[in-house]
Amino acid sequence: MSETIIKDGSITRKPGAFEKRIHEIDLIRGFLIILVIVDHLFWCFKAYNLDWYNATGQTNAFFLWMHQVFNFYWTSSARSVVRVIALFGFCFISGISCAFSRNNWVRAGQMILVYGIVFVGSNLLDSSHLLGDRYTRIDFNVIGVLAFSTLMYCFTEKKTWRSILVGVLLCFLICWYLVPWLEKTPMGAAYAPALWKPSGQADWMPLFPYATFFFFGALVSYFVYAPTKQSLIKTRKEWERPICFLGRHTLFIYLCHQFILTPLFMLIGLFFR
Repeated sequence: MSETIIKDGSITRKPGAFEKRIHEIDLIRGFLIILVIVDHLFWCFKAYNLDWYNATGQTNAFFLWMHQVFNFYWTSSARSVVRVIALFGFCFISGISCAFSRNNWVRAGQMILVYGIVFVGSNLLDSSHLLGDRYTRIDFNVIGVLAFSTLMYCFTEKKTWRSILVGVLLCFLICWYLVPWLEKTPMGAAYAPALWKPSGQADWMPLFPYATFFFFGALVSYFVYAPTKQSLIKTRKEWERPICFLGRHTLFIYLCHQFILTPLFMLIGLFFR
């Protein structure tokens, strides 16, 4: 965080993370996490307004109307486009960011640990039926994709750009040829959440093709950012500061916002029961 310094009656700001980091990466990632939060907020409005409508004896047309509005978005092609942009964007930007990590092995281990917590916690919550009949299982999603993509990148980061290009091509070939072939064999019935979707998932995202975009981001970073490790955008606006703050803490925000939204909507629902 930047610090305010008063000298000779004038106020200056000591450069902080907002001034020192790669500006456009934090900014784009901040916008992406806002899209994710809005998407999950709209799901809450869709699901809980229907609950409130039923809890009030199906007499409050406003709750039904709100459910229909957000259900329209949730089932629309617009939402599909937004989701793809957000997920591919996160993978691409995360691939770029790997070039600035002090230790990607540690970073990968930390993210795998977080993925494990999400996996175990969501399955325990699903088995408890605390949220009724709603699925809460998350066996593999964006956190798992970024965690294992980072781990795979660790084997290429100290080598030439050609090794990263090999990673791009391998991920593409696995997605385009290997996974579809495996699904047609008896292996397709096996539990492999990183490759294909298990039943009863609240959120799911496969490792391929998204790892391809992660490695592509790493390849772009090798040529664009690695030589200077400086931002391409030199001008920073004050209105960008809170968005960049979100972009610097996307993993924490991603994990915590659901622990805020779900209890909040459940608490509101108590008034209608």
